[in-house]
Amino acid sequence: MSAHNVRVTGSDVDALDGVSEFERRLVERIDAEVMDPHVPVSLVEMGMIYDVHHEGADVTVEMTYPCMGCPAYQMLQDDVEEALLDLDGVEDVSIEVVWDPVWSKDRLDEDVQRKLRESGTAI
Repeated sequence: MSAHNVRVTGSDVDALDGVSEFERRLVERIDAEVMDPHVPVSLVEMGMIYDVHHEGADVTVEMTYPCMGCPAYQMLQDDVEEALLDLDGVEDVSIEVVWDPVWSKDRLDEDVQRKLRESGTAI
């Protein structure tokens, strides 16, 4: 799956072409288990997960952050790794932090924007 060309969310992952069932399960797990520590939405909903792919039982997650220097970097990476290692068929998880394309609020769909406004988060 290449999320560089497509916005991946929990609600539209089933509609993506060329994504294996295993990759769908990986994205769904991140969406269900890994929340942004500052706002009430998942990393997937925040558009921070750019790509999830695997070679056998080895999984690589390409993700970004809304800003550089976030003190939650390692905690979020650990949370993603822990969530995926709980899945059958996953033996190793590598996290690659990427800054291209740069994250922007354009990655937030209307539902996520509503959730953020309701939580008092400016967007």
